[in-house]
Amino acid sequence: MRTKFNGILTLFLALIVQISFAQDRTISGSVSDEAGPLPGVTILKKGTTQGTETDFDGNFSIKANTGDILVFSFVGMKTQEMTVGISNTINLVLESDSLLEEVVIVGYGTAKKGKIAGSVSVVSAKEIESVPIASFDQILQGQAPGLYVTAGSGQPGSSAKVRIRGTRSINGGNSPLYVLDGVPITSGDFAALNANDFESVSVLKDAASVAIYGSRGASGVILITSKKGRYNSKTNFTYRSQYGVSEVGKAGFDVMNAFQKMTFENILTPGTWSQQDLENAKVNSTNWKDVFFRTGTVSSHELSAAGGGENSRFFVSTSYFDQQGIGLRSDLKRIQLRLNLENKASDNLTFGVNTSLGFTKSNFNDSENAVALQNPYAAVYLANPYHTLYNEDGTLNVGSGKVGGNAYENLVRNKNNSFDSKIVTNVFTELKITDNLKAKVNFGLDYLQSRDVRAARPDTNSGQNTTPGNEGFYRTDNSYSANINSYAQLTYNTTINQDHEIEASIFGEYNKFYFDSNGFTGYGINPKLFGYANSITAATADNGLFPNTRGNNVERGLLSYFMTGKYSFQDKYIFDFTVRRDASSRFSKANKWGTFWAAGIYWDLMKESFMNQNGFLNTLKLRASYGTTGNQQGIGSFQDEGIYGTSSYAGESGIAPTSIGNNKLKWEETAKLNFGLDFGFWNNRINGTIEYYIDKTSDLFINQQLSGTSGFTSIDANVGKMENRGIDVNLSAIALQSEDFSLTVNGNFNYNKNEITDLGQESEYETGTSIVRVGLPINTHYIVGWAGVNPANGQPLYLDANQNVTTTFSDNNRLAIFGSSEPVYTGSFGADIKYKNFSLSTLFTFAGDYFRFNNQSFFQENPNFAQFNLSTEMLDIWQQPGDVTNIQAAQYNREFTSKDIEDASYLRFRNVVLAYDMPSEIFEKAKFLSGVRFYVQGQNLVTWTNFTGFDPEDDNNIAQYEYPTPTTYTFGVDIKF
Repeated sequence: MRTKFNGILTLFLALIVQISFAQDRTISGSVSDEAGPLPGVTILKKGTTQGTETDFDGNFSIKANTGDILVFSFVGMKTQEMTVGISNTINLVLESDSLLEEVVIVGYGTAKKGKIAGSVSVVSAKEIESVPIASFDQILQGQAPGLYVTAGSGQPGSSAKVRIRGTRSINGGNSPLYVLDGVPITSGDFAALNANDFESVSVLKDAASVAIYGSRGASGVILITSKKGRYNSKTNFTYRSQYGVSEVGKAGFDVMNAFQKMTFENILTPGTWSQQDLENAKVNSTNWKDVFFRTGTVSSHELSAAGGGENSRFFVSTSYFDQQGIGLRSDLKRIQLRLNLENKASDNLTFGVNTSLGFTKSNFNDSENAVALQNPYAAVYLANPYHTLYNEDGTLNVGSGKVGGNAYENLVRNKNNSFDSKIVTNVFTELKITDNLKAKVNFGLDYLQSRDVRAARPDTNSGQNTTPGNEGFYRTDNSYSANINSYAQLTYNTTINQDHEIEASIFGEYNKFYFDSNGFTGYGINPKLFGYANSITAATADNGLFPNTRGNNVERGLLSYFMTGKYSFQDKYIFDFTVRRDASSRFSKANKWGTFWAAGIYWDLMKESFMNQNGFLNTLKLRASYGTTGNQQGIGSFQDEGIYGTSSYAGESGIAPTSIGNNKLKWEETAKLNFGLDFGFWNNRINGTIEYYIDKTSDLFINQQLSGTSGFTSIDANVGKMENRGIDVNLSAIALQSEDFSLTVNGNFNYNKNEITDLGQESEYETGTSIVRVGLPINTHYIVGWAGVNPANGQPLYLDANQNVTTTFSDNNRLAIFGSSEPVYTGSFGADIKYKNFSLSTLFTFAGDYFRFNNQSFFQENPNFAQFNLSTEMLDIWQQPGDVTNIQAAQYNREFTSKDIEDASYLRFRNVVLAYDMPSEIFEKAKFLSGVRFYVQGQNLVTWTNFTGFDPEDDNNIAQYEYPTPTTYTFGVDIKF
């Protein structure tokens, strides 16, 4: 009986097992590589189209039966198959595919990561996505050693000052070349591009990496690669949304309230204000900061799709970005579209197109970054606090001396806006001629159409002070620029005995640039038609309202031929070289052509037999390169030709020479030397790069004075030399790591010493408040030294040319001992912390040994400007013998001295992001979702500095009431489906 029962039980259990095997189960797990979790891994049930994708933390879940085969695939990794067994969990570590090793975008091609002789820093999409800044260049702050990015303004969409390994030209160009998907694009107009569309950014710094760009690569190159779809993958959608608020930070100085300002005016002129006036001022004081600043907002929405079949792949996105600045009438709206398509027409032929279309509308403040009363950021601190914004009848309080009301009226009633349309597109075709020979043709276009409009109503203070007519104005300017670039490439590569790899390419390239602008200003505005051109009153001899017209046209070209070669032995030793010939329309026929070249070597020591016994060192590579690059930026388009323009003589108008032809001018040239060491310890948990470089620029463009008898005052000449030498360091370490927790710290550092080494027949010359002098760095301050105030009589004290204290102020006593506005030290550091589904990342940036003129203090601490509001420091003005103060007596002029030069070194808490990725198990039933990520973010949170102006970080050497950089807090969500 028991035997029979056991047999029945066995059959019953077998039936249960069979039923369970026949039903779908939820299989979940994680996928990672040696560096950590892998998001975006495709998991398919073999032989079907059913699949899923890992989320942001590498987790996945999928319905499958026992015996089903799951196929795991990811770009750059070996495809692996796993058979579903009894367990409901599969955790997999994918291995790197040597044939699909991660590649880095370099000049006109790619290279295997970690096998590059040149100096290339890579910024991934993770570092640049979802940062609430409209201009892409500002997002690069702190992302690479030797890359110095400083925001010039908090105006939404404003561009940044960007330097790679310092400044290397006095009057020529110093901005890097930007290349998007093979198309050179103009710097300074990135607001129409969406950085979330970018897959990676390569920063090219040394000769081996930039010489292939010849005359355009002297100041470095920034290569931008947009996102692409993947072949043989399902279509994946991503929706991103973000909303945030911005607020103005605190300036490094305080201005007086109404009571303090009246008290100070009574010090200067006793009896100006009565005691009752002072009592009233204690409770009635206008804080102009509250008038001109507001809580800014930023919002964005973006939808993208990526995928591909066997013969084609695509990436398409659309986005909307809206930022309302912290200053009134400052904003930017952007609509952007991107379409990237690639198709394999056959096994040998591939063609594609990458296109970005962007439209922006911006509103601006007048006279921003200038000491002008229409500049609202000057009015905040110069407007008197005892003035009100409105009169008792509710009208704006405007008129002579009413700085605050006048500037406010100009903001809210007048107009200053811009409309920009930008197209960046390239079309390419690649043909595989043989197994070893392929050809590529690429055509690219960077096109920008701009329209700027400014207008003042006739009944505003600004309009009533417009000449001619005193009845307002309407101004419009229209321009377009078209940068057309095309090149053809022929590449041969072969492998000999599996050890020797040889690759050689030849190129022909042509670049043509067109620019045209025209505009007019009309007067006598009809208020009913304000903001439109037909509001202008027609000019007559009686009314004198003749419009002002203007225009400009630029055309230039660059023709180039170049070749590259590379030899690799077992990926252990690599040698590459580049030779390029450029012909520029800027120079005369005799000097039109420039030849630039570079060579680099690479040695992977870990592949040597003597390193086999090493127990802790995983990576050790040596790199070296040397070569030359050219520079043609900063001079006229056809410099060898004399230019004619309109002129007048004895009241008669005519045509006359306006510049002298210069057939002697030739290329600036920079010779670059670079040594690099890449290392990794303890299973590469600690890794980094150290590089030493020397960049020497010769034949600098310098404006030399001419004798007045020539009819001209100056001419450009190739005179002078400059040198930059320094160190780049990049470090990363996995400090802690467990199944649920990891802590990674990282940092980069640059030391750059700039020196002018030769100026030809001169040893120095002045440029504004700076001096160009042999032996000193560029942008060295040149000013009379400040020595304090004599406590006996309040008289200001200065330094003479020998640095002795004197009471005499003289420009002949100017000194060059107060530093330079170019920082010597720059860099960043931060940490990435992950705990289960939470992550936290931080970024701090810094600049050191860096000095700026605080032009604001000159105006705010100056009794000569007592008609405006002043700094509270002025309450300590010298009044009687024995007063120890740094504010001189009122009867002495406040001169421009080293008192206004301040140490602008800073450490800034640039960015922090706290994110949460929802567990993949949540989406098991919602099959259309594959991942959701929430995050909060803070930008420019805290700045530590001794600088007392608005912001130590700016794009020039003089602080002049610039638009402050805001602190921004955002909340965002990313949804994948």
